[in-house]
Amino acid sequence: MNFKMKHVLYTMLLTAGCSLGYAGTTLLAEDKATEKKAAEKKATEKKPTANPEAAISVGECRIKLIDRVILGSDRPGVLEFVEPNEGERVTKGQVIAGLKSDALKAARRTAEKKATNDIEIRYSKKARDTAYVELEMNKDINRRVPNTISVLDIKRLTLNAEKSDLQIEQAELEFDMNKLQLNEIDAQLEEMKVIAPFDGIVTKKFRSTGEVVRHGDEVLELVSTNRVKVEGYVNIQDTWKFHVGTPVEVQLDIHGIRLPVENEIFNGKITFIDVEVEPIHGKSIRVWAEVENPENILKAGYMATMKILPDKSEPKVAQGSPAKTIED
Repeated sequence: MNFKMKHVLYTMLLTAGCSLGYAGTTLLAEDKATEKKAAEKKATEKKPTANPEAAISVGECRIKLIDRVILGSDRPGVLEFVEPNEGERVTKGQVIAGLKSDALKAARRTAEKKATNDIEIRYSKKARDTAYVELEMNKDINRRVPNTISVLDIKRLTLNAEKSDLQIEQAELEFDMNKLQLNEIDAQLEEMKVIAPFDGIVTKKFRSTGEVVRHGDEVLELVSTNRVKVEGYVNIQDTWKFHVGTPVEVQLDIHGIRLPVENEIFNGKITFIDVEVEPIHGKSIRVWAEVENPENILKAGYMATMKILPDKSEPKVAQGSPAKTIED
């Protein structure tokens, strides 16, 4: 092979290599462009956003009554009546027991007569008018015939007129005092009654009609089941996720058995967050929620599970050192 042919062959090989290199470079650039478009498309796709605040499940919660009171006597005496029996319902403001009060009732009738008697006021006003008329008549005589009535008599008549003004004030004061005395007797009569402070059921009857009671002695126990509190312990790291007023869902969790009622959900809201950690329960804080219970399904003593729903308000910032910025 001569030199000319070798040169031609070398040129052809060089041209082919360049073509292959250019083609490879072009394919590589195209691959990179495709990958870039795919990455941009993936970045622009809308991703489903998960709720960062999941519901907090609190187990081993205990149901307790909110409205439960023992009603007693405000005064010593003898019970004249105790109307409801155990298990009976009463309404707010109903008189459910009372002491004998015959003497007070008689005193009230007397006080009522005095509180409505204004005879002394009317008499004092007429006496005042007479005193001033007499004073003016004597002054008029002295104007027509000087020194007919002595100065001492004029002063005495003036004093009587002024005294009549004071008698009116005294009569009005006594009239008001009689009204206050009537109000005082009414207050004493109210203290002889035992009144239901809310709608509820009588669960215990400690005294019966005719029994002698002292001040503060127990008479009845009254319970309302219209609302209950569900009390549990929340891990300390979850306490910043909710506040008083946060809604909750409650389900019964009766140990050892499974009842259809355990599938029901009762709605309520957080009403109490303790101000200190309970060491006996680990690093936990006691909370409770108020739950409506119109059908008396949630009974005191039952166990339940409480789900504290996500807080929709603005997130709280934990107290402590301030968050670091990118520059830091």
